[in-house]
Amino acid sequence: MSDLSIDVVAKAAGVHRSTVSRAFSRPEAVKSETREHILRVAEGLGYTMSPLAQALRRKTSTFIPLIVPDITNPFFAELAKTMTQAADERGYQLLLCVTNGDPAKTDGYFTAMQAMYAPFGIVAPSTKVDTEAMKRFDFGHKVVVIDRVEGDDSVPTVTVDSRQGIRLALDHLHALGHTSIGYVSGIAGTHTAQDRMDAYLELSAESGNAPVVLDSGSDLDAGTRGAEHYLEMDNPPTAIIAANDMVAFAVISALGQRGVRVPEDVSVIGFDGLALGARFNPPLTTVRQPIADMGHIAIELAEKQNADGSVDHIVLEPELLVRRSTSGPRK
Repeated sequence: MSDLSIDVVAKAAGVHRSTVSRAFSRPEAVKSETREHILRVAEGLGYTMSPLAQALRRKTSTFIPLIVPDITNPFFAELAKTMTQAADERGYQLLLCVTNGDPAKTDGYFTAMQAMYAPFGIVAPSTKVDTEAMKRFDFGHKVVVIDRVEGDDSVPTVTVDSRQGIRLALDHLHALGHTSIGYVSGIAGTHTAQDRMDAYLELSAESGNAPVVLDSGSDLDAGTRGAEHYLEMDNPPTAIIAANDMVAFAVISALGQRGVRVPEDVSVIGFDGLALGARFNPPLTTVRQPIADMGHIAIELAEKQNADGSVDHIVLEPELLVRRSTSGPRK
């Protein structure tokens, strides 16, 4: 909105401020000649409605909320960056909504999404809380999830093949000679975290190697506790797969503080492909998710669903980025 207030427009037009307000927000409630007079005066003064006010007037908008649990996690920061670019290219305005794991905030963002007539919203990743909220609000063709939604095929989704990603990590470590490979989980409660854990357990069993789960929980805490568990073991694994890069960073940092070298003493591999991994010490071997593709595809899926009602589930392939945090087991 311009610096001009609605009171200035009302005074110049010789009408009450409520009449000016209705002329913009509920034009059908104002006589046509009065409304046209107010609009001419407002235009002459350089008064314009805010984009949100215009959306409320038209009952449609270009605002699309991106609902994430934690913006301090670089994965969500990178996702927000690429989605902002994708939204701009299509004439949308991205609104970043951070829940910090609070169900009340999730509900609040969904309520705001309806109130502002958002064409759709993006949820990343999907948790039980998000799924329950989506069912309560009954959005219809309104939400795309960057993750999978358990037990509900009516919501478009875009995700990465977690099983293939864990397979790439295990195959890489096996090729280096590792047979004892531990695992540290990530964000509790997300389908992605559960998928990666399940894949690790199943693929470890298939290879004939006993799985060693060092910890499961929230990002940085899980990494620290996983490192502590490793240090307490009489025969610790020679390699560790972390459920995401942030966990891997925490594992490496905690081990380093206790004199355990990566990769000389233990190899560590992450999952995400964050830009920070290339600058970490040592540079992190990781399974890369195509974050840029995920953002663009999510918006494409939403537009397609709004256009023809189709619901697509896109699974993207990960790739292995080999850097310096992995090597053969110590002799």
